[in-house]
Amino acid sequence: MENAYSYQRRLIWALVSVAAGILIAGFWNYHLVDGFGRNIVSGKTIGDSAELAQSFSMNGYGFGMLFAAVAGLAATFTACNCVVFSMIPSLTCSNGQSPVKTALRSLLVFSAAVLLISAVYGFIVGLLGKAYVEQLNVREVRLLQAQITFSLLGIAMLVWAALSFGFLNRMVRRLPERLVLFFSSTSAKAGILGVFVGLFSVGRPFPVFRDFLTYAVASNNPLYTAFVMCLQGLGQIAVMVVLMVLLAYLFRRKIISWMETRPHQPQLVSAIALAAGGAYFLYYWGIGRLFDIGSWGFKLGWY
Repeated sequence: MENAYSYQRRLIWALVSVAAGILIAGFWNYHLVDGFGRNIVSGKTIGDSAELAQSFSMNGYGFGMLFAAVAGLAATFTACNCVVFSMIPSLTCSNGQSPVKTALRSLLVFSAAVLLISAVYGFIVGLLGKAYVEQLNVREVRLLQAQITFSLLGIAMLVWAALSFGFLNRMVRRLPERLVLFFSSTSAKAGILGVFVGLFSVGRPFPVFRDFLTYAVASNNPLYTAFVMCLQGLGQIAVMVVLMVLLAYLFRRKIISWMETRPHQPQLVSAIALAAGGAYFLYYWGIGRLFDIGSWGFKLGWY
């Protein structure tokens, strides 16, 4: 991308992306988005998640698997997940390779990373037990956990965006060539993105997810909690997986032509998504809450 765009043009794209992320964060209406997941996705399928959270003794292990999948699907369009959709171009484009094969390989690595983080977090939470989850679910605690997790993810995404835009090339040139080539590969990017998405569950304050977590730990079985957490992880990426495969299959010829004629553009799209997403996370969960300069729509009385 350094050869395709001047430094000034890349800087403008980066600043506009960051500004867009902050603008979205300032006007984000979490009541609307969370309400869709809670009232429509969860409410129309399994019922009131708050009531179901305490029903393990009655509904058992099998229902917990359904609860996990629904909790994941309900979180699909929360703020945490939306930026992932913008990363699809970079995960389906690889020079000289079929978009379908590239997408499937990327999805395999991406999903494996999501499952790994989900399993580890689920096992730890299951091991610590119900009392620990009750402490986590206290509003002040879960918001603090979200604030720390997503602020750190925001910083990581902004650094990744700076690398993608080519702003840190001098530093990159000092690194071993094999290391640079490895992290430049589509599979490595898919793995890193999968780790990020897996960590969404660590910070997610979404009520349906917290209710699911309460239900899962009531089993007093860390292995079961890890298993259903993996199902929740798959649920939250299910829509992206289907969309990615469809796009790669239906538009494979156009994607190949795109890569041959404008190989720098998929990288630009990903860099923009990372910059906007990172700025969103850092402002919404970090700066905005720390200094009380967020929630513009609520403060203006628009919603």
